[in-house]
Amino acid sequence: MNTILIADPEPGCRQQIRQHIGSRPGFRVVGECGNPYETIRYVNALEPDVLFLDAQLGGSRAFDWIQQVAHLPKIIYTARSESHALRAFDHQALDYLLKPYGAARLDAALQKVARPPAADDVPDYTFMPQPCRRNLFVEDGGRLRRIAVNDIRYLKAAGDYTVVYTEQGEFLSSSGIGCIGRKLDPTLFVRVHRSFMVNLERIDTCYRDIGKLYLVMENGQEISVGKHYLNNIKSLIL
Repeated sequence: MNTILIADPEPGCRQQIRQHIGSRPGFRVVGECGNPYETIRYVNALEPDVLFLDAQLGGSRAFDWIQQVAHLPKIIYTARSESHALRAFDHQALDYLLKPYGAARLDAALQKVARPPAADDVPDYTFMPQPCRRNLFVEDGGRLRRIAVNDIRYLKAAGDYTVVYTEQGEFLSSSGIGCIGRKLDPTLFVRVHRSFMVNLERIDTCYRDIGKLYLVMENGQEISVGKHYLNNIKSLIL
């Protein structure tokens, strides 16, 4: 069952999507939002598989504020013109729908949702590990800086990029989080969320709140464990 959140300032558009999905098996709408603040809160709390997001929700900055969420679902952008399409696909949009929606076009988008996940979305234990590296190089201005793998605290997906958090600071990699993860020791680095991979030796504590599991890293950063990755952490608990 694919869970879906609809974020659109127009009630009529939200209703049209909800009614269409309601007649299709394998999909369930878990909520509706009309502004960016609600959307961020609902995405983090409900962790939907898919977000129907109006490209102009909250002005024309939907592509910016949606990166603030801790849980990053597959996103189907909606709009009344094609002017935002290029930027949407630059931000890994699953699809881009023009209003008013046609039934055939909505069905085509849902078919994309139902396809098997891309390699970077599959928990990392499905890959054959490569020889583990002790050091990696990250871009730092116009140079490449060597960082020790053990100094990496966690990684966060950011669209097509990955932010690498280390003792020395934050670095932006042009590689996807799944690609980076395959270079790391799978006994040390574990995918705990579609958007996060953590160094197990950098976890300080973990706790439950309202049915969700949270990891607290050494630097105080809290990371929620995605529902599809709970077994990766549960297997470590005595």
